[in-house]
Amino acid sequence: MTNQWPNIANFRDIGGRLGGDGRLVKTGLIFRGTATSDATEEDLAALNMLGVRLVFDLRGEVEASTNPDRLPVGATYQRVSAVPEIDAIPRELLTSWDNLIERASQSPDVLEQSMAFQSGVYTQMIQHPHAFATLLSLMLDDPSRGVYIHCAAGKDRTGVGCAIISRLLGVSREDALEDYLKSNETPRPEIEAVRLWARERGVGDLIDLMTSATKWQFDLAWDEADHAWGGWDAFVHAGLGLSPADIARLRDAYLS
Repeated sequence: MTNQWPNIANFRDIGGRLGGDGRLVKTGLIFRGTATSDATEEDLAALNMLGVRLVFDLRGEVEASTNPDRLPVGATYQRVSAVPEIDAIPRELLTSWDNLIERASQSPDVLEQSMAFQSGVYTQMIQHPHAFATLLSLMLDDPSRGVYIHCAAGKDRTGVGCAIISRLLGVSREDALEDYLKSNETPRPEIEAVRLWARERGVGDLIDLMTSATKWQFDLAWDEADHAWGGWDAFVHAGLGLSPADIARLRDAYLS
């Protein structure tokens, strides 16, 4: 018998929280997690039973082509990179923990560049929000279909994207942060061994940063909306391309 919930790392429904006008974010429509490249047939069947008809991939081209998604029956796939600069990273560093740890442990330049890139990911996503604007446009086009949003680990890019959606639906910043931090509770199964190996090689700080969800990273995104766009409202209007009528439609569709 197929499970009702897929066995995908960091998988969850972002519904159920209090949104605007005292209404709740609907459950069963917006899901998040890791890439589905390792999903089993049972996982895909569970996603299908949950009504997932759009899989939105926030990874770069290199990540997605190296570990392509598997899709539930009837689902449409869309990929838009949330971090435009990510494809400039050499493939062997982007897609292999072992290679990254070895190179970073042997080269101070690689370590410094990797730390700087990871620290800048959250500001980049807000400066260049085309991926999130595309996702929201697709959600407005057909709000009846379930959407599964992911990146590689379902933590940074997915976390910011889902926090933006939650805030647009009227969820408080505190509640959006709580959902974001839940990624620390459900990491991919290999992460603890990766962290241990990184500490042994002297690059534990880098890997901890890359595999943890922290409040200060979350705050970087919201602060960047002020710095780059002049505030949240300007980010929504100019960055995401949403009008007040669009936001009202989004709330009517995704709030109970």
